[in-house]
Amino acid sequence: MRARCNNPNDSDYKDYGGRGIRVCERWDDFSAFYEDMGDRLPGLTIDRIDTNGDYEPGNCRWTDANTQANNKRSNRIVEYRGMEMTMMQLSRLCGVGVGTISYRLKIGYPIEVAVNSKIDLRQCK
Repeated sequence: MRARCNNPNDSDYKDYGGRGIRVCERWDDFSAFYEDMGDRLPGLTIDRIDTNGDYEPGNCRWTDANTQANNKRSNRIVEYRGMEMTMMQLSRLCGVGVGTISYRLKIGYPIEVAVNSKIDLRQCK
């Protein structure tokens, strides 16, 4: 967290400190960080709720990899059956790979066709 926000030599700096993401001054004291965030459970890492916001109380939580994957700036949001969701959420819901759905949408298939794993796409042209 600190390296990606404060060290221009860190490989992730461009996506964090380079965009103006900072770690709040309160968290310069680890005991304050611990007071705000508590214990980290196994398998969880720190995540910013607002991906454009700073690392600070109220904008951070401990989450698993799936939650973090759905909270990325690069996610494409789609509407499916009246709900907005990320492509990863849609993929899990329908059991069709993200790449497959993305490709099908790119070449013009309607979303209902793109997410159907049992459809013969040759019949849809």
